[in-house]
Amino acid sequence: MLRLVVVQEVRRLLDQGNLSQRKIATLAGVSRGTVQAIASGQRAIFGRESEPEEHELFKSDAPVLRCPGCGAMATMPCLLCRARNHRTCLGRDPPATPPKRPPRRAA
Repeated sequence: MLRLVVVQEVRRLLDQGNLSQRKIATLAGVSRGTVQAIASGQRAIFGRESEPEEHELFKSDAPVLRCPGCGAMATMPCLLCRARNHRTCLGRDPPATPPKRPPRRAA
């Protein structure tokens, strides 16, 4: 969903009437279809009031390191490893073991 400020700016530029819809779309960073919908009244003037806040699990000033458990680049402790350990403890997922291959048959 577009921010309300962007939608209002597109509407203001359309009302001025001295820029093309293509130019307005470029300036506002939206698609030409969005500008056309606002111009024709197919899109109401609504939008997000502000940017959503980042969830606390993803806020971190810690450096990104290679996780020794899964090999992913992550801030420590690795959220992926924590989730996998939690699921294993709950008994939802068996421990990760590679599948065994059947022996090859001779040609």
